[in-house]
Amino acid sequence: MFLRTVICLSSMSDHPKQFRNPRRKFSRRKSTDGVFCKKNDNSELEIIRYLRKRFSVQRKEVLKGIGDDAMVLRDGYVITTDSFFEKTHFDLRYFSYFAVGYHSIAASLSDIAAMGASPICALVSLCVPAKISMKAIRELYDGFSELVKKYRCDISGGDIVKCETFGMTITVIGRTKVPLIRSGAKPGDSLYVTNFLGLAETGRMALKEGLPESQYPDAIQKHLYPQPRINEALSIKKYATSCIDTSDGLSVDAYHLAEESAVKIVIDAEHIPIHPEVGRFCRVNGQDPTRFILSAGEDFELLFTAGRLSKIAGVKVFRIGKVMKGRGLFILQGGREQPVRPSGYRHV
Repeated sequence: MFLRTVICLSSMSDHPKQFRNPRRKFSRRKSTDGVFCKKNDNSELEIIRYLRKRFSVQRKEVLKGIGDDAMVLRDGYVITTDSFFEKTHFDLRYFSYFAVGYHSIAASLSDIAAMGASPICALVSLCVPAKISMKAIRELYDGFSELVKKYRCDISGGDIVKCETFGMTITVIGRTKVPLIRSGAKPGDSLYVTNFLGLAETGRMALKEGLPESQYPDAIQKHLYPQPRINEALSIKKYATSCIDTSDGLSVDAYHLAEESAVKIVIDAEHIPIHPEVGRFCRVNGQDPTRFILSAGEDFELLFTAGRLSKIAGVKVFRIGKVMKGRGLFILQGGREQPVRPSGYRHV
């Protein structure tokens, strides 16, 4: 997402070759309240609304400003920026520097994917405390390198600042002739998602709680080494009317599509695919898998709308809802339609 607000307090065959230490994990702040209610009080959304109202697009060169996964210039360049800080986004007691680099650049590239663009280059600005060794820096950049080589994305600069808290800000520049944006959904479209949701959060919880790793291999892999869906986005963009990546959770991200497109989106609970590992985790912990998936973020899949969608070779897609006239986000469960409050990953 191009605007990301952060408060810093002092069967997966595509996994990287350095997938070694599943005991290391990201530590993320996650909402614990319910997702069903009559109003939205998400503070991040309120901040974005305020900033969009205050800083509307003034320059003719800017096609899309605040409010999407990335900003878009009229010449087709797409620019996104994300920040990642220790104790807010990752915990070095559990997460290797290689994995921090891999996960962080994957999250940044995912925004480029959501715009239907191809990455060109990345700028990495590091905040480096004295405790971080040169060996750690090399491992961090090894993690970056694993993905940027795969997607032919250069690391072209950045900044290095000495500070008390370890972290980084990553800016990725891409390009596309026709960007995918959040505001194109229209009544009659269907809501789709690539692959399964909730796996990353299942992996995080499995690592945090010391659950048997043999029971959650896909979830742990998804949490540690997510895959930006760049190629998948290029395949679906001729069908998609709107798109967003699932970084914040199904309820938050579907709400963004509904809000930006000024439509009503209804998620059909019976059509949400449940991965066996997600189902197992929810059964063991007495959780409703639908509620869990609605608030589970960091899967970095593509959530998109389309009027029609042909089968695409090599891309797993599930139809999970529909777009209607009206406003807001709803879920159809047990024959009853209920409003949904965005609940998931929180940046503030």
